[in-house]
Amino acid sequence: MTKCFSAFALLISVGAAFCQPSWCAEPMDVGFELASNLPRAFVEYLHSARRLDSYTLEARVNPFYLQGDFNGDGSIDTAIFVREKQSGKRGLLIVHGATNDPYVLAAGTEFNGRGDDFSRFDAWRVYPRGPVPQGATSASGPPTLQGDGLHLEVLESASGIIYWDGARYAWYQQGD
Repeated sequence: MTKCFSAFALLISVGAAFCQPSWCAEPMDVGFELASNLPRAFVEYLHSARRLDSYTLEARVNPFYLQGDFNGDGSIDTAIFVREKQSGKRGLLIVHGATNDPYVLAAGTEFNGRGDDFSRFDAWRVYPRGPVPQGATSASGPPTLQGDGLHLEVLESASGIIYWDGARYAWYQQGD
């Protein structure tokens, strides 16, 4: 019983340490389940990320975070849905593992012609690096991904791939 209680207390302390004023407006912004299921290095980064104060993490899509080599540098990067506190608009936070560089896509800021709110997306997965098949509409043709992409979907409606183009994240419309 003592070992079980100690492990539980440790997980609670990890969740409590994670939700400091630098990231969360209130302790309920990031619950125990969310904080205790994120990769430790990502939790440590978020704990120190002062410039991300205006966002909260969201676990509304399952899985609630994804990992892959999104920028093609050989290191594991992490992506998670976020909500901008003031507007309530949703987007993605991608943190590059080797550099801890954060990229917030949408969440109140226009992203690559896709709007400033990703609330409509209800499914996602990692899309493997390499050539992408022709999508629904594209004047420039499909990209070849130098890193893994993020395939976002509005179930039974539309989808697209977010990918690193060498300088920033871009969007390729996959289906309508």
